[in-house]
Amino acid sequence: MRTVTFSTLRRTPAMFLASFLNLFLGGAILTGFASLYETGAAAGVSSADRKSMQTMALVIGGWGALIIAFGTAATLTLAVRQRERQIALLKAAGALPGQIRRMVLAETVTLLVVSAVPATPAGMLLGRTVLAALKSSHQVADGVAYRFGALALGIGFGDIVVAALIAAYAAGRRAAKQSTAASLVASAIDDRGLGRKRLIWAAVLLILGGNAAAMVATMMKDGGYETMSVAGQACILTALGLAVLAPWLIRATAAVLGPLMRGTGGYLAAAELRQHSRQAAGILMPVILFVALANGALYEQFIQDDATRAAHLTQSADDKGVQTLSFLVTGMIALFAVVVVANVAVAGTLHRRREFGQRRLIGDTPGDVRRSLLWESLAVLAAGLVFGTIAALAGVLPFNYARTGGWLPEQGIGVFLGVTAVIVVVTLGACLGAGRKALRTPALAALGG
Repeated sequence: MRTVTFSTLRRTPAMFLASFLNLFLGGAILTGFASLYETGAAAGVSSADRKSMQTMALVIGGWGALIIAFGTAATLTLAVRQRERQIALLKAAGALPGQIRRMVLAETVTLLVVSAVPATPAGMLLGRTVLAALKSSHQVADGVAYRFGALALGIGFGDIVVAALIAAYAAGRRAAKQSTAASLVASAIDDRGLGRKRLIWAAVLLILGGNAAAMVATMMKDGGYETMSVAGQACILTALGLAVLAPWLIRATAAVLGPLMRGTGGYLAAAELRQHSRQAAGILMPVILFVALANGALYEQFIQDDATRAAHLTQSADDKGVQTLSFLVTGMIALFAVVVVANVAVAGTLHRRREFGQRRLIGDTPGDVRRSLLWESLAVLAAGLVFGTIAALAGVLPFNYARTGGWLPEQGIGVFLGVTAVIVVVTLGACLGAGRKALRTPALAALGG
């Protein structure tokens, strides 16, 4: 199976490149901020400097690791799902379930090793840059020396390795348990059920998110940055809960928008979303996370800043530190979510060369295929914006009530429009650009390849 493993990595580069980029970027972000924890733990660092750096590292290492692990697991699971037909043929040729599991794990370990090489210097550069920014804003003393060692590597890569191996084991176990016939059917159509475990996880996350939102609105009024922290938890937990339900949300969106998608390519796009909802869900999940986190964190920070100015208070050193932390968390995690969106969109679209070839052979023109792909992308974006905004509001509305006494924030829609513009450009650019590349392959060649 070792030969099959490396042959698969060479012959299906798009999805594995997406997984590599996710592992690389996640490793760089987590090791970079973990190095701040190691820097703060060094001898001779003052307690104030240690608190600033280690708080920042723990926040990124906590929520950031959870979201990065979620995106990494989603990408690796999608990579295995796209190869269900190949796995079925391996079983038909005599491969055992244990061999299938080891093949998937071997592919994941290879990607982890390869991604760790560039992620290490990138993490060092990120850590140095953040420390320099903290020094320039006088949140950390100029004499603090940067450290990057075994602790930073262990914390940073430990999260990525655990998440990737768990995802690979789960995906490999599912693929190994299916019969050859079931694998062939699964490669053609989706399993329309969500599964009990997925529903339980979604319910738990949504309940925890709702509980955090209720705490902010009822028990933490005028609590300052502690209140903002819990509001951020409400946003993140709600976004993760909705992301777990992404296949069902895609089918619901297709049902709602179906009557509006009756033009050229629209009918086929709605049918594609209903029949292959898990593929579209791979794009929807990071879109929801990006919209929720970017809007939630930015609006909450601006609400806090405006409340401070309205009270005629000046920002303390702690206030500036939390503000810096908020923007760093938003920037790093939003960057990761955008990369996941682009990677999954490109890899998923390129994987559909065979489907595009079949449609062209039965009479569709390349323009018809592109219009259908545009409709699909717009439907995914609509779902991502709606449900991502719902998740953001789960944190923003109670936080605004806790700080101002009113539910609706007065900061306007400028931030929302900016976040929307970024995700629309990234998603449409990735999907339509990959679709154009896929259509360059002649129809017969795509059908055979």
